Formats: sequence, C-alpha cells, structure tokens
Amino acid sequence: MATVNRFGWPDYVVLASVPVISLMIGLYQGLRRRKQTTEDYLMGGRDMSFLPVAFSVLASFLSAISVLGAPVEIYAFGASFWVNALSYFISVPITAHVFIPLFFKLKITSAYEYLELRFNRVIRLMGCFVFTIQMVFYMAVVFYAPALAFSHVSGLSLWVSVLAVGAACTIYTSIGGLRAVVWTDFFQVLVVISGLLALVIKGTMDVGGFGTVWEKAREGGRLNMFSFDPDPRHRHTVWSLIVGGAVTTLSVYAVNQAMVQRYLCVKNQRTAQATIYFNLPGNILTTTILTLLGLVAYAKYKDCDPLHSGKITQLDQLVPFMVLETLGVLPGLAGLFVACVFSAALSTVSSGVNALALVYLEDVVKPIYKMKKGNQMADGLASFVSKGLALFFGALTVGLAFLSSLMGRTILHITLSSFGMTGGPLLALFILAMFFPTVNSWGVGVGLISSLLFSFWLGIGTVISRPPLPILSLKTSECPITQTVINNITESVEPFVTSTIMYDVDNNMTSYSTGALESSTAAHVSRYRYTGLEIYRVSYMWYSSIAVIVGVSVALIVSCVSGGQKNPINPALIIPVWRNIQSLFGKKSKSLEITKHERLQLKEST
Repeated sequence: MATVNRFGWPDYVVLASVPVISLMIGLYQGLRRRKQTTEDYLMGGRDMSFLPVAFSVLASFLSAISVLGAPVEIYAFGASFWVNALSYFISVPITAHVFIPLFFKLKITSAYEYLELRFNRVIRLMGCFVFTIQMVFYMAVVFYAPALAFSHVSGLSLWVSVLAVGAACTIYTSIGGLRAVVWTDFFQVLVVISGLLALVIKGTMDVGGFGTVWEKAREGGRLNMFSFDPDPRHRHTVWSLIVGGAVTTLSVYAVNQAMVQRYLCVKNQRTAQATIYFNLPGNILTTTILTLLGLVAYAKYKDCDPLHSGKITQLDQLVPFMVLETLGVLPGLAGLFVACVFSAALSTVSSGVNALALVYLEDVVKPIYKMKKGNQMADGLASFVSKGLALFFGALTVGLAFLSSLMGRTILHITLSSFGMTGGPLLALFILAMFFPTVNSWGVGVGLISSLLFSFWLGIGTVISRPPLPILSLKTSECPITQTVINNITESVEPFVTSTIMYDVDNNMTSYSTGALESSTAAHVSRYRYTGLEIYRVSYMWYSSIAVIVGVSVALIVSCVSGGQKNPINPALIIPVWRNIQSLFGKKSKSLEITKHERLQLKEST
C-alpha cells in the first residue's frame, strides 16, 4: 500500500507565515498612516516607487488558477501554451504608449470615470457593473479552487484555509489600502517564484535531470510548440496564442481597474510605463517556469498517469499530488509550495477588493452623495466609506467562495470563465471610446450588451456542449499493482491500464482508448461524435478577439443609424489616430474642433 505524504508541522508553520506576514504588512501600512486621505488610501498618494508597483502588477493576475492550471495544461496538451508569452510583445507596448498616456493625462481615479467624460453616466455605470461581475465571481473561485484541490490530497481543511486566508486578506486590504496591497504583492510574488522553483528543481532532480525531462517530453509529443494552422478550431496555434492572446492580455493590462489603479499610483507617466515594461520579461519568466513544471510533471508520470491510475480524481489535483510526492519528504517544502499557491490567490483577491472599493466609491457612492446632499463628500467620510467597501467586498468574496462548494463543476467552470467573457466586451468599450470619435452613447451601449450576450452564449455553450479536446497520450503501463490512499479512502488501482485520448478535428471525432494492456497499444477504441455547434469548437484564445469585433461592429452600425456623435468631443479624450490619418488628406474632423480654452478646462471638468 502506497501512502501519499501528508503535511507535517514544519509545512503548517511555513504556510501560516504567509497570511501572518501579509497581515503584518497591512497593519503596518495602516497604522503608519492613520490620518491618510482617500487618495492616499486608494491611490497610494500617487507617489509610489517603481519596484513594488512593478511586482504588484506582475502578481495581481498571476493567480492560483494559473499556478495550478498552467502546468496541467502543459502536462495534458503540450508546451505550446508557452508561445502565449510572446503575446506580451504586442500588448505591453500598446498599453504603455496608448492607454497609459491617456489615463495619466486625464488624472482620473477610476477607469470608468473616463467613460462618463467621453459618453455619459449610464455608460460609466455599465462599465462599472461589468467590471463587478468580472472580478467578484473570479475572486471567489480563485480562493475556492486551490483550497479544494489541496484539501483532496493533503488533508488540509478546506474551510479553515479559505476562512483564514480570506480573513487575513480582507483585514490587511481594508486597513492598509493600496500601499498595503502593493507591498504584500511584492512579498507574495517572491513566495510564488520560490515555491515554483523549489518544485521544478526538486522534481527535475528526481527524474534524472533536465536532459531526461526534455527527452521524455520529446518522446511524449509535449514539445509541439509551433503550429501555424490557420483553423480557429485548433486549440493552440501561433496565431491564437500570439494574436488572440495579445487581445486577451490587453483586456487585463490596459483597461482592468486593478491595473489602471497601479499605473496611476506612481509619480509620473514614465514610471508607469516602466512598470508595465517590467512585466514583459516578468511574464515570460513565470510562463517559462510554469511550462517547465508541466514538463517535469509529465516526465515524472509519463508511464503512470495519476488520474487514470486512480491516484487522483481530477487533473486539477495533479500539481498538489506532485507537491506531496516530490516535496513532502523534505520538511517545510510542501508548505512552501502551498504558501506559493495561496500567495497567488491573496495577491489577486487583494487587488480586486481594493479596485472594487475604489470603483464603487468614485462611480457610485460619491455621485449619489452629491446628488442627495448637493456638495462633494468630505475626505474623512470618503476614506471611512472606502474602508467599509473594502471590508464588504472582502467578506463577499469569502462568502461566495463558500457558496462555490454548492456549485456543480460545470457552473464553477462557467464562473471562472466569466472573467474572460467580460474582458473582451470591456476592451471593446474602451477601444470605441478612444479610437472612434463618431460613435455615440447609444452605439457603445448596444455594442457592449451585444458583445456580452455573444460572449456568454459562446462561453456557456462551449462548457455545456463539451467539444473534444486534443489531449495527448496519457499512459499507465508502468503503474505497479498497488492501492493508493487518498483522503483516507482506499482505492484499488487496476494494473497496466493505458488511456490515450486523441483528437481528430476533420472528422469531428475523439478516440478514447482504454484497457488492461501490457503496452501502450489500445485494446479497443470507442468513438465519440461531437454533435454541438461548430462555433463552440473555436479556440478559447479567440474569445476576447471575437467579443471586441462584435462590440465594435455593432456599436459602429448603431451609431451610424442613430445619427452618430452630434456634440463635439474634446480632443484630449480621443487617441489622435483619425486626426493623423485625416491630416494626410488635408481634412479636419469637425467633431474635434475644440477651442483652446475648452482644452484647458479639461482638468476642471474631470
């Protein structure tokens, strides 16, 4: 009987240190600035230094889902996902030189404040609502999913871990504000990198070195990195990973409030641009480490896949299972990796909570207060309200994480996918506002709704219809005849079971080969014919691009039908692409003929 290693007291000590240290950082930042203004609390006083903010940007969306999911992606589908890192060569410069200068010039606090300047308050609230849906449910699953995965294989209490980490996150975020979030992110990203490197290095040593890892990956077809097939149904190609990936990452780095907030909390535009450029090598490094981890996992389990041998029940548990097998023999190292995962969760959730507090204060509470009272909210009251909002959204996230346990796996998948389903429509909204001066509020409103409906129809339809996936060969031909103990449940494992899953896009078929074998040759083949809509087979990497195309197209058509933008638009609200193009032909856009006096009044109008 083979027993999976469990946590020891050194692991618990290492794991507990992460939320404790994060809490101490938050308390320090909060007590150090007891009388901080609202701008200090939500924007770090707009004078934060480069290094912590750059690490915070890197940490904010290096979530626990990425840490646990990316290696499984490599393990099951091959290393092609690494090519997605090249998409940052497109999205980072666009963010740095198109979006950041505009936001900095306007000196806004909420990204959705810009939408009211460009259109009206209704569009601002629509953007705010979509962002809320995007972040709240995503943060809940980011908390719940890793806790669930580790509880299945390590014996860690699911609810104790969620409650403890969630409470620490809520407290330090609500007390310390953005400075606490940024500095804890700085600490947490170091923990994440340390945990990943510990598992990669120890795992590589266990299988015989990097040469062995590379050779086994080559034999198993895991090094299929560059496919130039133009078919959008193929899950990962150079086109989907770089072009589609660039649009997806642009929806995060360019218009997500958690990111915009960080760009605007530094001293000047040049520093803001430097923080995003720091993420170019930073994201390539983290993607490379996660890819190596997936290849190491494949080298370790090449001939005895833990899923099909019954050692785990879902591929989500692959990394936690590997952690306990690989690092469990060394006191504290397994705890370090679990701390790495929860650090990734903490950084994502704290960023989201702080961003939501800012958005609701600036976009909802302050306008309502001014409408009812007739004057601006006092800074002391605004600071108090912002802390209350942070506390509320932190508690809401923990509550929804508990609610996640009542959801089926399909609903959880849809909830997690909602982040991507809303990112594309939000990006379309900002592209329309910045690049198309003739688009009016009716157009962008209908365009946003159309893009959202199409995105959710496509995403939910794909989850429900379950089109076949190109999972590469997974074998159990070398598994010993044994019993494995998981969560104190004894499961008999059939010897020499080989499971191979192949993908045939042209014949709409997936072949599942399963049987008791002496080699990897299939004993029998069962056929599964996909009967869903063909559009559901489009690669998920294209979803954001499709959403942008739908949103922009509908908005342009509706704006044209409804008469276009009738009022002149302040040039400072528009990226001057059209003016540059028109100047080549000696033309001038009438809608952009704003007087110099009106241009100088922009700051007062914001």
